[in-house]
Amino acid sequence: MIRASAGSGKTYQLSNRVIGLVGRGGVDPERIVALTFTRKAAGEFADAVLEKLAKAASDPAERARIEEALGGPFDAMEVLEKVVRALPRLALGTMDSFFTRVVRGFQYELGVTGGSFELLEGPQRRAKLDALLGGLVSNALWDEDAEEFLSAFRRATMGREQKAVVDLLLGFFNEWQDKWRERGNVLLEGLSRAFGELPEVDEWERSKAKMGMALRSAAKDIEWTRKGQDEAMEKAIGAFEKHTIGSGSLSGATGFLKGMMEWEGDGQLVLKHYKEVVPGPVFEDRLRGLMKLLVGCEMAAAVERTRAVLGLVQAFDAACERQLRRRGLLGFDDVKVLMGEWLKSEAGRLRREAVDFRLDARYDHWLLDEFQDTSGAQWNGLRPWIDEAASDDASTMFVVGDAKQAIYGWRGGDVKLFDTVRDHFSLQPESMPVSRRSCGAVLDFVNRVGGNEAGIREGFGAGLAARWLAGWERHEPADPELSGQVRVEVVDKEEEPHARVVEILKEIGVGEKQLTCGVLMRTNDQVVELADRLREAGFQVIEEGRRRPTKDHAVGVALRALIAWLANPADRMERGVVAMSPLDGELEKRFGGYWQARWEGLLAEVERRGYGGMLEDLVVPLRETISDFGHGRAMDVIRALEAFDAEGDGGPREALQAIEGLEVAQEPGAAAVQVMTMHKSKGLGFDVVILPEISDDQVPNAGKFGIAEGPDWLLQPPAQWVRRQVPELREAEERWGESQQYESLCLLYVALTRAKRGLFVLLPQVSSSRAAGAWASPAELVRSACGVDGRETGVVCEIGDGGWLDEVAASEMRPEVARPVLVNANPLRSRATPSGEKSAAGGRKAAFSTSGVRFGSEVHAAFEAVGWMDESEPLFPVGAGGEVVRELLSMAEFQIPFERRGRRVELFREQPVETILDGRWLSGVIDRLHVHEDGRRVEVIDFKTDSVASAGELRSRYEGQMRSYRRVMEQIYPGAVISCRILAVALRRWVEMEGKNA
Repeated sequence: MIRASAGSGKTYQLSNRVIGLVGRGGVDPERIVALTFTRKAAGEFADAVLEKLAKAASDPAERARIEEALGGPFDAMEVLEKVVRALPRLALGTMDSFFTRVVRGFQYELGVTGGSFELLEGPQRRAKLDALLGGLVSNALWDEDAEEFLSAFRRATMGREQKAVVDLLLGFFNEWQDKWRERGNVLLEGLSRAFGELPEVDEWERSKAKMGMALRSAAKDIEWTRKGQDEAMEKAIGAFEKHTIGSGSLSGATGFLKGMMEWEGDGQLVLKHYKEVVPGPVFEDRLRGLMKLLVGCEMAAAVERTRAVLGLVQAFDAACERQLRRRGLLGFDDVKVLMGEWLKSEAGRLRREAVDFRLDARYDHWLLDEFQDTSGAQWNGLRPWIDEAASDDASTMFVVGDAKQAIYGWRGGDVKLFDTVRDHFSLQPESMPVSRRSCGAVLDFVNRVGGNEAGIREGFGAGLAARWLAGWERHEPADPELSGQVRVEVVDKEEEPHARVVEILKEIGVGEKQLTCGVLMRTNDQVVELADRLREAGFQVIEEGRRRPTKDHAVGVALRALIAWLANPADRMERGVVAMSPLDGELEKRFGGYWQARWEGLLAEVERRGYGGMLEDLVVPLRETISDFGHGRAMDVIRALEAFDAEGDGGPREALQAIEGLEVAQEPGAAAVQVMTMHKSKGLGFDVVILPEISDDQVPNAGKFGIAEGPDWLLQPPAQWVRRQVPELREAEERWGESQQYESLCLLYVALTRAKRGLFVLLPQVSSSRAAGAWASPAELVRSACGVDGRETGVVCEIGDGGWLDEVAASEMRPEVARPVLVNANPLRSRATPSGEKSAAGGRKAAFSTSGVRFGSEVHAAFEAVGWMDESEPLFPVGAGGEVVRELLSMAEFQIPFERRGRRVELFREQPVETILDGRWLSGVIDRLHVHEDGRRVEVIDFKTDSVASAGELRSRYEGQMRSYRRVMEQIYPGAVISCRILAVALRRWVEMEGKNA
């Protein structure tokens, strides 16, 4: 086990480990598993192994350095050949991807038996969950059997302000489903054990008036010490009487109320309103009874809400099980839970053993990177393999991480697993405090902040200080001669921090010198806002993170509005957005000014080219009017819709769902400035780092305490004043608060240690109204390290100097190269269907009807069941379509074409055909095809259920389609006599098309 501080060469150690196992230990590369937390880190690790081996194979000096680190010689070329040859089968990746690989290979052993395993990610997974949730809510609203679901929903939202139903439910499921899947009914049982002795929720309403009167009576005997205290007490008692369970905080009264709510029932009660008052034992006794009932009823309501939430989650999870997981549609979270099923039941343990037995013969060496970010579910999945490796002398385990960089607790990362694994395997961790990234000036500042025991203790408490400093070591630079600078400024609260960022970038010459620069923000919204500001200032900027193309730029917003309007043409707001965009002119050019014509024209384009192709056709003519940045956002939306088109048929609403919450991972590229979140900067390094948004919000924020968690229970917590009165909740909140504080320190540490030579920190000015005393925020910790209170603006700390910039070479100015003139493209062959030609002759388009489509499908299925009626009796499917076909074929005029009558004729039903016509690829399906006498004569029969007034209308409507079928048959059977006819179900007659039947 290695504790590797930021920039200390963790990837170097991991890659050496792999090279040593293969080169010095003779291990087959395929017997090594190397897992990390993110795809980016996995890619960097694989690159490091290959790059190091390639250099060692071609450079004796590089090979000598690696051999010194490994403790002996190795054949670099041979190891490189082994690794490259094994690359497609190497297990170098993320834990999630490895688990997915195992499930894909052993799905039946692990209990996934409903179909071939398919991993659901991103928009595809969200669309599936949205559809599933929509069905669940619809059933709850309309199904008579769903009263229990509605009742649970009402209890789950008892006393809470309502949001949109779906938003509220999604919030529950996102927060609670993983926890439910990990422990299930144990949570309900634990809730009963922890909070079993509680009054009924309604008891407060029945008793509060009487208890208020008793408290008021006792208050008459209080000896007041200041005028107006009796009125203040009356307000406080009135606040109790007005309070309803579940409504949140008690409010509208004086400091007396706060004192009564914070009193824990032990010791003498002393209240204060300007001056102290001792109410006496009678008042104390009655207040004790009132608070016990009030807190008990609030807890009863919280327990009832929690049971309801768990009931909703259980129903949703059961729907996920039926409609997704049993069909083999799993997300990453499902995969992790599946790998940990061995802990829950004997059947699960036996299934897992069947998998482990086969994998044990395949893998011997386990390398776990970024272990501080590993979740409990991931560790449960890994544990059987690691335990086996630890018990085998021929196997090894190598764990690398840094508790100071544990910034993914919100994703489930459990930093305490580091200590759990250390103790479980009796490991003696090595440490790596020497930074190969940062200069001495930057590390001096990192040591001041991270090792600031007094500041951490004062702001965050003694417990957190002890925990943080237990893993702290003074950081040292690998190159003490490397120069650099740190500057900390307090920015006037009236000044915009973004303006100061622009000034700093110009001051140090970013864009003019060969410098990499990272500007690190707290949120994605801040990233987008600052990136746009820097572009306006003339800087070349790249954002890293997850961009949201349909929300963070006008082009994406307009394209989303167009799809939303297609989904609901009555939505005037979405139509208005489209009308105000450049799309309006292109739509008018193509379809005119009438919106219905535009709507129909766009859907016709969708039918021909898909949603992605339709949008691309609209955007291409506008290319010159859209910036490169905007065009990139447009292509994000178009590519997402192309992926949606590739999945199969879907209407405008489904297309809107596919892009509504679209997020696209964005990696850094070549640019003067890279703007990203602090979370996304992990693992990266920049010559210069600017931190303009160090948070000054107090940590923790009690308003974000959404789930109280005990050893075997979860609770949707009541108001904070109630939590203070319940020891179990007070302890749960303290544990949660400490984890929030620890993660905030980790995030600050990660942000500070990205800098190589220049670090610029902008702190917000402290308001003069802020009371003196402890303030638990990252910004306050930095102020403490600088020895300032933050009320005065300007530079408050400088380490090193700006002379290092003189060592940096100027950027090379590349001459502008004229943009090449492209020749006309050779378009790909467009694809069409015969049914797409059905209105070519000007026939009126059929109105869409869901019931009509269903009936048409039933009729086609019934005709498909009919072979030769004079040879075998058809079995008609049950349903309206089957009955209609049975009735038709009971008539003589319809029976004859369905009889062979001894002729040499071959029958094809629902026959797919593909051909090239007029330069287009034509794909279609012929309902019924008769090929006579080896192709001398061909009959094409099509079944139509359209409700029309005459045969002429049907003939006009489908003339183009039948002409296409005729031309296809002419290509397949040259010289044949070809006839086409339609069986018009609604008209009860045959309709001849282009020629006569024999």
